[in-house]
Amino acid sequence: MCDHELRIQYVDASHPGASHDSFMWNISALRIHFEYEYLRNSANFCILGDAGCPLEPWPLTTYRSPGDDSSEMKFNEGHSQCRNIIERANGVLKNRWRCILGARELHYTPKKAAKIVNVCCALHNICVYFKSSLTIIEETTEVFTQYNENAEVISLVTPPYLIVAKSIRNKIASSL
Repeated sequence: MCDHELRIQYVDASHPGASHDSFMWNISALRIHFEYEYLRNSANFCILGDAGCPLEPWPLTTYRSPGDDSSEMKFNEGHSQCRNIIERANGVLKNRWRCILGARELHYTPKKAAKIVNVCCALHNICVYFKSSLTIIEETTEVFTQYNENAEVISLVTPPYLIVAKSIRNKIASSL
């Protein structure tokens, strides 16, 4: 998770890269924290989740099949633009610390590899804070969530959360 200035706010490198996003989200301490805050009636926050995230009141995801020129489509477009920030943060992180590129792989134990990733994230944040320059050939990539009949999000979401989450997302979409 990162903020709008590409500072990494949360990382969990304790599982191999092959772990599914939804699995990682469902077991994360961050999800537990957000649920705890939500249940304490601190519902004045949310994050943007991708297709690997279930729709809950705190991670808002895109609509699966929005109509053309609808408020849902506008929501998805804004969501996609904001989600590009994390994709850019990941790109900057991996270009800055090339040892964590997938093609290079960290040939260490999972525990040591997780420490290396965590240190790279901390050093990245220091570079962002001090505005350390990094020459990056930026690619303009848009992140669009697509679903087909076989794409399913593994979820531990209970129906009451889903109803509230849909309500929050609908309110934002209708205001656009």
